Amino acid sequence: MARPLSYTPPVPPDTGAADELDDLVAALHESGLLRAAAGGVRAYPELLGLLMGSLDPAALRSVLALGGAAGGLDPQAAERLATGVRQARVSAVAAATGRPPGLLGLVRRLAHRDTRRGLAAALAALQAVGAALPAERPAGGPLRRLVRRRGRRPSVAA
Repeated sequence: MARPLSYTPPVPPDTGAADELDDLVAALHESGLLRAAAGGVRAYPELLGLLMGSLDPAALRSVLALGGAAGGLDPQAAERLATGVRQARVSAVAAATGRPPGLLGLVRRLAHRDTRRGLAAALAALQAVGAALPAERPAGGPLRRLVRRRGRRPSVAA
């Protein structure tokens, strides 16, 4: 009688990750994204040159400055502000589609605490923006130039 062999075949390694990677590559190939990504990588120097040539340095500086200002925002305060803006958009559309309020209705809205808080916030924001603007004004505005053309001197009411 023959004796049994003491050989046990090795357990194949877990190929789960390799199988998932193969599936991902196959899906990218089937959708055409793999070819597009490869083309983008091959054309990277040309694309970068085209992008840099079309950028306006002043616009790029502006975007970076605004991004830096947004970086200092408190996320919770920004979320509250965004919620308020969304609600304001809905309220504004509703108010614009209805019958416009009369003068007394507008005064009643001014008596509402939230309206006054919103106006105070808007005025504070406008004041901060105005303080950041350059102080120099051009000599005479459009009204002064119009009056000068007609030969009259503008009257300044005190």
